[in-house]
Amino acid sequence: MVGKKVLQGERKKTSCDSRATDHHFKESDLVCVGNTKRRRGLSPKPRQNWEEPYTVVRKLNDVVYRVKRSPNTKPKVIHVNRLVPCRATGHSYM
Repeated sequence: MVGKKVLQGERKKTSCDSRATDHHFKESDLVCVGNTKRRRGLSPKPRQNWEEPYTVVRKLNDVVYRVKRSPNTKPKVIHVNRLVPCRATGHSYM
């Protein structure tokens, strides 16, 4: 029984590590935040997967950043797996 639990834990860790990102951001970098909000009754297909650019305010630890959309908004604390670097191409991001 204990062997199965250990094996399940190793599989879960491997699965999570395969989806983890290895991004490192500096203060004032532009990043896009993964949109995880789901609304009941609406198809998730046409929704935006990434929210428009945020600015990195501060790195709190190795995997958590404080980001802000504009100077007047409240900052959010976001895990690095939900952040990607924003690449501006004309008027669209990402």
